Amino acid sequence: MVACVGSMGDILYLVYNGNQKVTWSEACSSYGRFCARLNLILVLHFIATICFFALSLISSFRVFTRFEPPLSSKEAENETT
Repeated sequence: MVACVGSMGDILYLVYNGNQKVTWSEACSSYGRFCARLNLILVLHFIATICFFALSLISSFRVFTRFEPPLSSKEAENETT
């Protein structure tokens, strides 16, 4: 999801500014409605990424509160002796 947001941002940059070195012109002057939709898509995808990250934090917190963390190698040696 993060890679998709990054690539979408790059596409939006090219659509708004173009790239004169490879003769790509900006497209928003001709397709304004298209650019507005791309902006909306980028914002919604960014919000979805933030929600996904929050849900993963909540899930990991719930898992690690139910179980004890694994012992380090030093703690395991102390328990066996």
